[in-house]
Amino acid sequence: MHDPFITLSDAGFSTKGGAGSAGPGEWTPELIASLDWLRLAELVRAIAAHAGCELAGSRVLPDGALVFGMLEQPASAYPQRALVKISGWNEWGATPESVSRFAKEVSTASQTRGVLVAPAGFSASALMAAQAHRIEAVDATALCAVLKTLSPERSDLFYTIATTGAYTKPTCPICLDKLERVDTDAHDRAPAIQVISERGLYAGHVTCDLLDIAAGAEVEFLYPVQARAMRVCGQAMGDFSCDGTVTIEAGGTLDGRIAARSVNVLDGGELRGQFRILDGRGLKPFVTKPDRWHWSCRNLHGKEGCAAVLFEPHG
Repeated sequence: MHDPFITLSDAGFSTKGGAGSAGPGEWTPELIASLDWLRLAELVRAIAAHAGCELAGSRVLPDGALVFGMLEQPASAYPQRALVKISGWNEWGATPESVSRFAKEVSTASQTRGVLVAPAGFSASALMAAQAHRIEAVDATALCAVLKTLSPERSDLFYTIATTGAYTKPTCPICLDKLERVDTDAHDRAPAIQVISERGLYAGHVTCDLLDIAAGAEVEFLYPVQARAMRVCGQAMGDFSCDGTVTIEAGGTLDGRIAARSVNVLDGGELRGQFRILDGRGLKPFVTKPDRWHWSCRNLHGKEGCAAVLFEPHG
């Protein structure tokens, strides 16, 4: 009996086959992860088409995610349908939640397998979720390995197409114009209270007055966190800069690099990692603060929905 869950070797996302050269342009995972979501989607579709897959049309979502269908081994006795999704710009790295959401999309299509492309990578829990849902996980490292198996001519062609012009500047998913960098006063945008209850990798930037790590949360922050005060009831890991007091409640654990004016660890709470008390206005936290800007659509003649597009910077 034919196993419908095959690998992506026939779609071109596997390194099976002879190795080639990357050509004059050198592919790296860092370069691939820095691409505009539209350039990345074009690259993924080009790899699949080069491998002989039949491609269906693409559907672009407001968050910059792109979904398309394809038929693998179309001339064989057992062609396989697949649904491929490029993660949204603000979810460049996959979390268990983003994997589960995609798995629900795949489950609505009969005899179709799912391929999730998250350039910034998959957390350990996201990989476990992908395995549980039989979703193929593809990151920038996997794509780079595939591109290096191509002939020098083909690899160089793909490189030229992907990196011509402003290839790291994201495209508006609504009007398809390039977004513009907009300086932002972080405290003007910061919510008074931000409650985090997630489990797994948190890939967004966090800047707020009070950061509340809820009981039951088990979260690792991808980017440095800024808060005027923190209360930790669950488990949190990352880099934290706090202008006021960090309070760790019973059952709470804070791990990583922490800079704060004061800390209050209650009975049953735990503080791990490196901690530094900030004393005086002249001292600077050793935690690097995120840039205070974002990508926004400034197309004055854009479509409805353009004004709501807000992409965080990568890296």
